[in-house]
Amino acid sequence: MKKRDYIIIGGLLVVVGILYIWVTYFGAPTGSIAYVYQDNDVVISVNFDDNSYELTPQTIDNNYPVVTDPVPDEGGDVAFIIKGAYIHEGERTLVYIEIDWDKKAIRIQKDETPRQIGVRRNWYDGTGLPAVSLPSKVFIVFETVEDDGIDGVV
Repeated sequence: MKKRDYIIIGGLLVVVGILYIWVTYFGAPTGSIAYVYQDNDVVISVNFDDNSYELTPQTIDNNYPVVTDPVPDEGGDVAFIIKGAYIHEGERTLVYIEIDWDKKAIRIQKDETPRQIGVRRNWYDGTGLPAVSLPSKVFIVFETVEDDGIDGVV
């Protein structure tokens, strides 16, 4: 390789490094409201500004979500159980969601699907990749303000 090749490669690495730092540290601010969706319906709304949550009955079973105790010694303050879309032995599997008010984070603590992909994400505070369980059709999204359902005014 010639000297010019090293300069081009070095320049590209510097540009990529600067872009990575810019996106990581100066990206969009994380939201303070987390929405837990199951099959595109909001089932849990969590407001980290005032440490409150709102539960919306699921369309597949009005008895869910259910409030439960979090796993001890793992940082969770409150936990919920929702029904996922994955069916095992004729029954819909359960998905366990935990909230940590101190970290302002939420996670899929347990998922009764075979591969547990959403569980491996751990605590999610709105930065990085979202927490998703595709077999259960459950995902968590952070927003900066509550959605009032209006996209625009004419």
